[in-house]
Amino acid sequence: MSNDDPYLIVGGGPVGLTAALEMARRGLPLHIVDDDFAPSPESRALAVHAPTLEMLEASGVTDRMLSAGHKVRNVVVHETGRVILSLPLSDIPHRYNFILSLPQSQTEQILTDALAAAGVQLAYGTRLDSYECNPGGATATLHNQGKSHRFTARAIIGADGSRSVVRKQAGIGFDGESEPQEFGLADISLDNWPWPFDTAVVQLLDDGIAGFIPMGEGFGRLVSNRENALDVALHGAKIGKVGWTSTFHVSYRQVETYQRDCIYLAGDAAHIHSPAGGMGMNLGMADAATLARLLAEGSEAQYTILRHAAGQAVLKQTRENTRGMTSRGPVANFMIRHVAPLALSIGPVRRKALRGLAGLDLPATWR
Repeated sequence: MSNDDPYLIVGGGPVGLTAALEMARRGLPLHIVDDDFAPSPESRALAVHAPTLEMLEASGVTDRMLSAGHKVRNVVVHETGRVILSLPLSDIPHRYNFILSLPQSQTEQILTDALAAAGVQLAYGTRLDSYECNPGGATATLHNQGKSHRFTARAIIGADGSRSVVRKQAGIGFDGESEPQEFGLADISLDNWPWPFDTAVVQLLDDGIAGFIPMGEGFGRLVSNRENALDVALHGAKIGKVGWTSTFHVSYRQVETYQRDCIYLAGDAAHIHSPAGGMGMNLGMADAATLARLLAEGSEAQYTILRHAAGQAVLKQTRENTRGMTSRGPVANFMIRHVAPLALSIGPVRRKALRGLAGLDLPATWR
Protein backbone atom coordinates (compact mmCIF):
# COMPACT_ATOMS: atom_id res chain seq x y z
CA MET A 1 0.00 0.00 0.00
CA SER A 2 1.15 3.56 -0.57
CA ASN A 3 -0.05 7.09 0.03
CA ASP A 4 -0.75 7.24 -3.72
CA ASP A 5 -3.48 4.61 -3.42
CA PRO A 6 -6.95 6.14 -3.66
CA TYR A 7 -9.76 5.85 -1.18
CA LEU A 8 -12.50 3.58 -2.53
CA ILE A 9 -16.01 5.03 -2.06
CA VAL A 10 -18.77 2.46 -2.48
CA GLY A 11 -22.11 4.09 -3.30
CA GLY A 12 -22.96 6.89 -5.71
CA GLY A 13 -25.90 8.47 -3.91
CA PRO A 14 -25.82 11.87 -2.18
CA VAL A 15 -23.66 10.56 0.68
CA GLY A 16 -21.00 8.93 -1.48
CA LEU A 17 -20.98 11.88 -3.87
CA THR A 18 -20.58 14.33 -0.98
CA ALA A 19 -17.66 12.30 0.38
CA ALA A 20 -16.05 12.27 -3.07
CA LEU A 21 -16.60 15.98 -3.70
CA GLU A 22 -15.28 17.03 -0.30
CA MET A 23 -12.29 14.71 -0.58
CA ALA A 24 -11.47 15.93 -4.09
CA ARG A 25 -11.65 19.52 -2.86
CA ARG A 26 -9.03 18.64 -0.26
CA GLY A 27 -6.76 16.89 -2.77
CA LEU A 28 -7.35 13.33 -1.56
CA PRO A 29 -7.13 10.60 -4.24
CA LEU A 30 -10.34 8.60 -4.66
CA HIS A 31 -12.30 6.19 -6.79
CA ILE A 32 -16.11 6.09 -6.48
CA VAL A 33 -18.27 3.19 -7.71
CA ASP A 34 -21.96 2.29 -7.76
CA ASP A 35 -23.51 -1.05 -8.70
CA ASP A 36 -26.41 0.63 -10.54
CA PHE A 37 -25.81 1.17 -14.25
CA ALA A 38 -27.26 4.69 -14.32
CA PRO A 39 -28.47 7.41 -11.93
CA SER A 40 -31.87 6.76 -10.36
CA PRO A 41 -34.67 8.91 -11.82
CA GLU A 42 -36.72 8.63 -8.61
CA SER A 43 -37.27 11.68 -6.42
CA ARG A 44 -36.61 9.85 -3.11
CA ALA A 45 -35.20 12.22 -0.45
CA LEU A 46 -36.47 15.80 -0.85
CA ALA A 47 -35.48 18.03 2.05
CA VAL A 48 -32.18 19.91 2.04
CA HIS A 49 -31.64 21.74 5.32
CA ALA A 50 -29.77 24.91 6.16
CA PRO A 51 -26.61 23.25 7.57
CA THR A 52 -26.28 21.13 4.41
CA LEU A 53 -26.54 24.19 2.17
CA GLU A 54 -23.93 25.93 4.29
CA MET A 55 -21.71 22.84 4.28
CA LEU A 56 -21.71 22.58 0.48
CA GLU A 57 -20.84 26.22 -0.13
CA ALA A 58 -17.12 25.45 -0.15
CA SER A 59 -17.60 22.91 -2.95
CA GLY A 60 -19.50 25.46 -5.04
CA VAL A 61 -22.78 23.55 -5.42
CA THR A 62 -25.09 25.42 -3.06
CA ASP A 63 -26.09 28.10 -5.57
CA ARG A 64 -26.93 25.41 -8.13
CA MET A 65 -29.09 23.59 -5.62
CA LEU A 66 -30.89 26.80 -4.69
CA SER A 67 -31.59 27.52 -8.35
CA ALA A 68 -32.94 24.03 -8.99
CA GLY A 69 -34.95 23.62 -5.78
CA HIS A 70 -38.18 24.98 -4.33
CA LYS A 71 -38.19 26.92 -1.06
CA VAL A 72 -40.66 25.77 1.59
CA ARG A 73 -41.29 28.70 3.92
CA ASN A 74 -44.14 27.54 6.17
CA VAL A 75 -45.53 24.45 7.88
CA VAL A 76 -49.25 24.13 8.62
CA VAL A 77 -51.04 21.43 10.62
CA HIS A 78 -54.81 21.22 10.09
CA GLU A 79 -57.82 19.02 10.66
CA THR A 80 -60.44 19.07 7.88
CA GLY A 81 -59.30 22.57 6.95
CA ARG A 82 -59.20 24.01 10.47
CA VAL A 83 -55.66 25.22 11.15
CA ILE A 84 -54.30 23.88 14.43
CA LEU A 85 -50.86 25.42 14.18
CA SER A 86 -48.78 27.37 11.70
CA LEU A 87 -45.00 27.49 11.83
CA PRO A 88 -43.21 30.15 9.73
CA LEU A 89 -39.81 28.82 8.72
CA SER A 90 -38.60 32.40 8.31
CA ASP A 91 -38.00 32.23 12.07
CA ILE A 92 -35.23 29.65 11.55
CA PRO A 93 -32.12 31.39 12.97
CA HIS A 94 -30.00 30.96 9.84
CA ARG A 95 -29.48 32.81 6.57
CA TYR A 96 -31.10 29.81 4.84
CA ASN A 97 -34.36 30.24 6.71
CA PHE A 98 -36.40 27.75 4.71
CA ILE A 99 -36.31 24.09 3.73
CA LEU A 100 -35.17 23.47 0.18
CA SER A 101 -37.34 20.91 -1.58
CA LEU A 102 -35.18 19.24 -4.21
CA PRO A 103 -35.66 15.69 -5.56
CA GLN A 104 -32.74 13.43 -4.78
CA SER A 105 -32.24 12.71 -8.48
CA GLN A 106 -31.49 16.41 -9.04
CA THR A 107 -29.26 16.62 -5.97
CA GLU A 108 -27.25 13.69 -7.29
CA GLN A 109 -26.95 15.25 -10.76
CA ILE A 110 -25.67 18.53 -9.33
CA LEU A 111 -23.10 16.72 -7.17
CA THR A 112 -22.06 14.44 -10.05
CA ASP A 113 -21.54 17.40 -12.36
CA ALA A 114 -19.44 19.19 -9.75
CA LEU A 115 -17.40 16.04 -9.18
CA ALA A 116 -16.79 15.65 -12.92
CA ALA A 117 -15.63 19.28 -13.07
CA ALA A 118 -13.11 18.32 -10.36
CA GLY A 119 -11.82 15.54 -12.61
CA VAL A 120 -13.55 12.57 -10.95
CA GLN A 121 -16.00 10.27 -12.75
CA LEU A 122 -18.45 8.01 -10.94
CA ALA A 123 -17.98 4.42 -12.15
CA TYR A 124 -21.50 3.06 -12.67
CA GLY A 125 -22.18 -0.66 -13.03
CA THR A 126 -19.32 -1.54 -10.68
CA ARG A 127 -20.04 -3.85 -7.76
CA LEU A 128 -17.97 -4.48 -4.66
CA ASP A 129 -17.80 -8.26 -4.22
CA SER A 130 -15.41 -8.50 -1.28
CA TYR A 131 -12.46 -6.85 0.40
CA GLU A 132 -9.64 -7.53 2.81
CA CYS A 133 -8.03 -5.12 5.24
CA ASN A 134 -4.25 -5.16 5.20
CA PRO A 135 -1.61 -3.19 7.06
CA GLY A 136 -2.00 0.35 5.78
CA GLY A 137 -4.98 -0.20 3.49
CA ALA A 138 -7.35 -2.60 1.72
CA THR A 139 -7.59 -4.88 -1.29
CA ALA A 140 -11.05 -5.06 -2.87
CA THR A 141 -12.54 -7.25 -5.56
CA LEU A 142 -14.66 -5.19 -7.94
CA HIS A 143 -16.94 -6.58 -10.63
CA ASN A 144 -17.61 -4.66 -13.84
CA GLN A 145 -18.86 -5.72 -17.28
CA GLY A 146 -18.79 -9.38 -16.38
CA LYS A 147 -15.22 -9.32 -15.11
CA SER A 148 -13.68 -9.13 -11.65
CA HIS A 149 -10.49 -7.30 -10.82
CA ARG A 150 -8.46 -6.47 -7.73
CA PHE A 151 -8.30 -2.89 -6.53
CA THR A 152 -5.82 -1.55 -3.99
CA ALA A 153 -7.16 1.22 -1.77
CA ARG A 154 -5.96 3.28 1.14
CA ALA A 155 -9.34 2.63 2.84
CA ILE A 156 -12.95 1.83 1.90
CA ILE A 157 -15.87 4.17 2.57
CA GLY A 158 -19.22 2.40 2.72
CA ALA A 159 -21.93 4.77 1.51
CA ASP A 160 -23.89 1.86 0.07
CA GLY A 161 -27.19 2.17 1.92
CA SER A 162 -29.07 0.25 4.57
CA ARG A 163 -28.13 -3.14 3.07
CA SER A 164 -24.48 -2.13 3.00
CA VAL A 165 -22.09 -4.81 1.71
CA VAL A 166 -19.22 -2.93 3.34
CA ARG A 167 -20.92 -3.04 6.76
CA LYS A 168 -21.96 -6.69 6.50
CA GLN A 169 -18.51 -7.90 5.47
CA ALA A 170 -16.98 -5.95 8.33
CA GLY A 171 -19.25 -7.86 10.74
CA ILE A 172 -20.67 -4.66 12.24
CA GLY A 173 -24.14 -5.16 13.73
CA PHE A 174 -27.13 -3.03 12.75
CA ASP A 175 -29.48 -3.53 15.67
CA GLY A 176 -32.67 -1.61 16.32
CA GLU A 177 -36.43 -1.80 15.91
CA SER A 178 -39.09 -1.39 13.24
CA GLU A 179 -42.56 0.11 13.34
CA PRO A 180 -45.26 -2.49 12.56
CA GLN A 181 -47.27 -0.29 10.21
CA GLU A 182 -46.41 0.38 6.59
CA PHE A 183 -46.16 3.93 5.23
CA GLY A 184 -46.88 5.08 1.69
CA LEU A 185 -45.84 7.97 -0.52
CA ALA A 186 -46.73 9.33 -3.93
CA ASP A 187 -45.47 12.19 -6.08
CA ILE A 188 -48.59 13.97 -7.32
CA SER A 189 -49.80 17.02 -9.17
CA LEU A 190 -52.77 18.92 -7.77
CA ASP A 191 -55.52 20.49 -9.84
CA ASN A 192 -57.12 21.98 -6.72
CA TRP A 193 -55.28 22.85 -3.52
CA PRO A 194 -56.30 25.37 -0.84
CA TRP A 195 -52.78 26.09 0.44
CA PRO A 196 -49.88 28.10 -1.02
CA PHE A 197 -47.19 26.01 -2.68
CA ASP A 198 -44.51 27.40 -0.37
CA THR A 199 -46.19 25.59 2.54
CA ALA A 200 -45.74 22.04 3.79
CA VAL A 201 -49.13 20.79 4.98
CA VAL A 202 -49.87 18.13 7.60
CA GLN A 203 -53.45 16.85 7.77
CA LEU A 204 -54.59 15.01 10.90
CA LEU A 205 -56.55 11.83 10.18
CA ASP A 206 -58.58 9.61 12.48
CA ASP A 207 -55.85 6.98 12.28
CA GLY A 208 -52.73 9.09 11.73
CA ILE A 209 -51.52 11.81 9.41
CA ALA A 210 -51.01 12.75 5.78
CA GLY A 211 -48.33 15.20 4.78
CA PHE A 212 -47.80 17.15 1.56
CA ILE A 213 -44.37 18.58 0.77
CA PRO A 214 -44.38 20.87 -2.29
CA MET A 215 -41.71 20.43 -4.94
CA GLY A 216 -42.93 23.35 -7.04
CA GLU A 217 -46.09 25.11 -8.10
CA GLY A 218 -48.83 22.51 -8.43
CA PHE A 219 -46.97 19.35 -7.47
CA GLY A 220 -45.22 17.65 -4.61
CA ARG A 221 -44.93 14.60 -2.34
CA LEU A 222 -47.84 13.02 -0.45
CA VAL A 223 -46.84 10.76 2.45
CA SER A 224 -49.04 8.97 4.97
CA ASN A 225 -48.98 6.26 7.60
CA ARG A 226 -51.19 4.22 5.28
CA GLU A 227 -49.83 1.63 2.90
CA ASN A 228 -51.42 3.41 -0.05
CA ALA A 229 -50.97 7.14 0.37
CA LEU A 230 -53.53 7.76 -2.38
CA ASP A 231 -56.26 6.30 -0.15
CA VAL A 232 -56.11 9.51 1.89
CA ALA A 233 -58.85 12.05 1.21
CA LEU A 234 -56.84 15.28 1.13
CA HIS A 235 -59.07 18.13 2.29
CA GLY A 236 -59.82 20.57 -0.54
CA ALA A 237 -57.62 18.72 -3.02
CA LYS A 238 -58.13 17.30 -6.47
CA ILE A 239 -55.24 15.05 -7.44
CA GLY A 240 -54.14 15.15 -11.05
CA LYS A 241 -51.24 13.06 -12.32
CA VAL A 242 -49.50 10.48 -10.11
CA GLY A 243 -45.78 9.87 -10.51
CA TRP A 244 -43.44 7.77 -8.39
CA THR A 245 -45.10 5.79 -5.59
CA SER A 246 -43.55 3.65 -2.86
CA THR A 247 -44.28 1.91 0.42
CA PHE A 248 -41.87 1.49 3.30
CA HIS A 249 -41.51 0.40 6.90
CA VAL A 250 -39.91 2.79 9.37
CA SER A 251 -36.95 1.36 11.28
CA TYR A 252 -34.59 2.84 13.83
CA ARG A 253 -31.11 1.32 13.63
CA GLN A 254 -27.54 2.49 14.14
CA VAL A 255 -24.16 0.78 14.12
CA GLU A 256 -22.14 0.78 17.31
CA THR A 257 -19.07 1.99 15.44
CA TYR A 258 -18.74 3.95 12.20
CA GLN A 259 -15.27 2.57 11.49
CA ARG A 260 -13.34 -0.66 11.79
CA ASP A 261 -9.87 -1.48 10.48
CA CYS A 262 -9.78 -0.20 6.88
CA ILE A 263 -13.46 0.74 6.50
CA TYR A 264 -15.67 3.71 7.32
CA LEU A 265 -19.47 3.88 7.17
CA ALA A 266 -21.65 6.87 6.30
CA GLY A 267 -25.32 7.58 5.69
CA ASP A 268 -27.86 4.74 5.66
CA ALA A 269 -25.03 2.22 5.94
CA ALA A 270 -24.56 3.55 9.50
CA HIS A 271 -28.07 4.66 10.54
CA ILE A 272 -31.69 4.55 9.42
CA HIS A 273 -34.74 6.20 10.95
CA SER A 274 -38.12 7.76 10.21
CA PRO A 275 -38.23 10.25 7.32
CA ALA A 276 -40.06 12.71 9.60
CA GLY A 277 -38.49 16.13 9.10
CA GLY A 278 -36.39 14.97 6.14
CA MET A 279 -33.29 14.47 8.28
CA GLY A 280 -31.83 11.31 6.73
CA MET A 281 -30.01 12.54 3.64
CA ASN A 282 -28.74 15.62 5.48
CA LEU A 283 -27.36 13.50 8.33
CA GLY A 284 -25.58 11.20 5.89
CA MET A 285 -24.08 14.05 3.88
CA ALA A 286 -22.75 15.54 7.13
CA ASP A 287 -21.18 12.15 7.93
CA ALA A 288 -19.45 12.23 4.55
CA ALA A 289 -18.18 15.80 4.80
CA THR A 290 -16.94 15.18 8.34
CA LEU A 291 -15.05 12.07 7.27
CA ALA A 292 -13.46 13.94 4.35
CA ARG A 293 -12.21 16.64 6.73
CA LEU A 294 -10.85 14.13 9.23
CA LEU A 295 -9.06 12.09 6.56
CA ALA A 296 -7.44 15.23 5.20
CA GLU A 297 -6.32 16.22 8.69
CA GLY A 298 -5.16 12.73 9.69
CA SER A 299 -7.72 12.75 12.51
CA GLU A 300 -9.96 9.93 11.26
CA ALA A 301 -9.79 8.15 14.63
CA GLN A 302 -12.33 10.72 15.87
CA TYR A 303 -14.96 9.81 13.26
CA THR A 304 -17.19 7.52 15.34
CA ILE A 305 -16.95 9.78 18.37
CA LEU A 306 -18.12 12.78 16.35
CA ARG A 307 -20.88 11.15 14.30
CA HIS A 308 -22.42 8.47 16.50
CA ALA A 309 -23.88 11.06 18.88
CA ALA A 310 -25.45 12.98 15.97
CA GLY A 311 -27.00 9.79 14.63
CA GLN A 312 -28.36 8.86 18.03
CA ALA A 313 -29.93 12.30 18.44
CA VAL A 314 -31.71 12.07 15.08
CA LEU A 315 -33.00 8.56 15.81
CA LYS A 316 -34.47 9.81 19.09
CA GLN A 317 -35.97 12.96 17.55
CA THR A 318 -37.57 11.23 14.57
CA ARG A 319 -38.92 8.38 16.71
CA GLU A 320 -40.61 10.82 19.09
CA ASN A 321 -41.99 12.99 16.27
CA THR A 322 -43.31 10.05 14.25
CA ARG A 323 -44.99 8.35 17.17
CA GLY A 324 -46.36 11.64 18.45
CA MET A 325 -47.99 12.48 15.13
CA THR A 326 -49.28 9.01 14.24
CA SER A 327 -50.60 8.01 17.67
CA ARG A 328 -54.27 8.50 18.36
CA GLY A 329 -56.20 8.60 21.62
CA PRO A 330 -57.45 11.24 24.05
CA VAL A 331 -54.01 12.15 25.39
CA ALA A 332 -52.29 12.28 22.00
CA ASN A 333 -55.13 14.28 20.46
CA PHE A 334 -55.10 16.78 23.33
CA MET A 335 -51.34 17.24 22.99
CA ILE A 336 -51.54 17.84 19.23
CA ARG A 337 -54.64 20.04 19.22
CA HIS A 338 -54.03 22.12 22.34
CA VAL A 339 -50.63 21.74 24.02
CA ALA A 340 -48.44 21.95 20.90
CA PRO A 341 -50.06 25.11 19.47
CA LEU A 342 -49.85 26.83 22.86
CA ALA A 343 -46.21 25.84 23.36
CA LEU A 344 -45.20 26.93 19.85
CA SER A 345 -46.76 30.35 20.38
CA ILE A 346 -43.99 31.02 22.92
CA GLY A 347 -40.98 32.54 21.17
CA PRO A 348 -38.13 30.55 22.77
CA VAL A 349 -40.05 27.27 22.40
CA ARG A 350 -40.84 28.01 18.75
CA ARG A 351 -37.21 28.90 18.00
CA LYS A 352 -35.99 25.71 19.68
CA ALA A 353 -38.47 23.64 17.65
CA LEU A 354 -37.33 25.33 14.44
CA ARG A 355 -33.68 24.73 15.26
CA GLY A 356 -34.47 21.05 15.68
CA LEU A 357 -36.52 20.93 12.49
CA ALA A 358 -33.70 22.54 10.49
CA GLY A 359 -30.99 20.35 12.01
CA LEU A 360 -29.24 23.29 13.64
CA ASP A 361 -29.03 21.53 17.00
CA LEU A 362 -26.69 18.89 15.55
CA PRO A 363 -22.96 19.57 15.85
CA ALA A 364 -21.40 20.92 12.66
CA THR A 365 -18.56 18.38 12.76
CA TRP A 366 -17.81 18.98 9.06
CA ARG A 367 -16.19 22.31 9.89
